[in-house]
Amino acid sequence: MKRNQQLKRRRSSNSGFSLIELLIAMLILTIGLLGGMIVILTAIASNARNRFDTAGVALAQSTMDRIIVLSASAGVQATSITDCTGTAQAMTTAPGGAPLVDLSNISNGLQVIDFTQAPVPGYQMYYTLCATGASDGLATGNPQIYDVRWNVSTPLNPPNGSSQLIQVAAKNLGEVGNGGQQSRMFNLPVTLRALRGN
Repeated sequence: MKRNQQLKRRRSSNSGFSLIELLIAMLILTIGLLGGMIVILTAIASNARNRFDTAGVALAQSTMDRIIVLSASAGVQATSITDCTGTAQAMTTAPGGAPLVDLSNISNGLQVIDFTQAPVPGYQMYYTLCATGASDGLATGNPQIYDVRWNVSTPLNPPNGSSQLIQVAAKNLGEVGNGGQQSRMFNLPVTLRALRGN
């Protein structure tokens, strides 16, 4: 008889989870899921930022190629490029261009294009990249507009007397990525440099 009473007591004390234990377990699970969701949202935003930067590099490289193909001594120092909307953008490749600013306020020849200054006509364009790729007729995303500026100058110590330093920078002006929900967190311009000779 005593033995049966002891077994009943043991069973009643180990009968399962209490409501408080269940609430604590649900709270811990919720915190873990929210942490995972924050990681996923950060990865999506980083992916959008990287896509904008990759497109900016490709656009700056394309602009750089258009400028470099004309030698420093070419008679005609102008070309054009057409964006996806069909707008032909005129490009001057003669010495001059967008204002420059010293990096870290140190005058050491390492300058970048200053986007805080007004654009110089002929040395700046608003280039539109259209979202493409869908074959089902649905919208593929938002067109992206880039502010592209360039500067043609003589470097401090050119390797030969007729070399010119070409700087091209592209900066995304849009606030949303493809899908409309991917906001830009911080927008730095992409800058490329190259030498152009005769």
